[in-house]
Amino acid sequence: MLIMNARANVLLTWMIVLSFSAISAQLHAGDVTLQDGSVLVAFDSNSGALTRLEDKSSNWVLERRPELGVSFRLFAPLPNRRYNPVFGEKQQASEVKKVSDNEVELQWTNLVSENGGVLPMALTAEVTLSNGVLTFSATLENDSSLTVETIDYPYLGDLNPPARNALLAAYTMKNGQLQPDELHPHFHNEKGYWGVNWPTKMLEPQNTHFCLVQSAHAGMYLGTGRHSDYRVQYVFEQHPGVISGVTTLVPPGDEFSGWPVFLQFRVCHFIFAPPHSTTTLSPVTLRCYQGGWRAGAKLFKP
Repeated sequence: MLIMNARANVLLTWMIVLSFSAISAQLHAGDVTLQDGSVLVAFDSNSGALTRLEDKSSNWVLERRPELGVSFRLFAPLPNRRYNPVFGEKQQASEVKKVSDNEVELQWTNLVSENGGVLPMALTAEVTLSNGVLTFSATLENDSSLTVETIDYPYLGDLNPPARNALLAAYTMKNGQLQPDELHPHFHNEKGYWGVNWPTKMLEPQNTHFCLVQSAHAGMYLGTGRHSDYRVQYVFEQHPGVISGVTTLVPPGDEFSGWPVFLQFRVCHFIFAPPHSTTTLSPVTLRCYQGGWRAGAKLFKP
């Protein structure tokens, strides 16, 4: 009886795996992909959301679930109401095109805001891949009467550690040295329960504009170097929250009480683009590496 149950469990497990694979294949069917021997990145052909990011060297899938993919976020306050974001996940891309083996072009036009209706704006992005290095470039054409204060790009909607129980930390420059902030399995809310909807970290590297997402033996470098002439923040949000504000433990599975569990990571550009203007964002480079944070810090090029 025990053997039969074991066999049944094995069969059931394989059925689940095959079903999951079929669902994954369906979700990925419309993706536009860039890849080389080091990294793979994919974008949804309808929304332009980043749906998958994989470090082939370490088999670390940093962005895993396509349904949690996000493209960008934009904030354009109204004259009498500041809260007027544009959520990329609510936009339809006007273009997602692979122009060469190592470049994808994306564009979103007539952006639908939360409280200001359709805005005459266009965000155009280019993503290139060269020798394992991804570069995210973007330009905003603001034909509206509003000032666009911030744009979050690139945006990882489902940042994953290499394994369920793996330690993950963000390293940014503070007081002249790289210092860690734990992301997993603990996530400490740094903004107060009264000011944010989810536990949040907003990291502002001093002097050096880069952030390392570090596991035990591998990491991801992401930064603008010294080329940005405006403020840049690296923002992490843990959804839907933590198990306890005392322990700050992240829920261990993909779901918690029926809600998906995921960590968002975005680069926030404080551009303050005036009405009827064109603004180019500082390019952001992303590169995966092997080793500890010292290996990641060596990738910074002033």
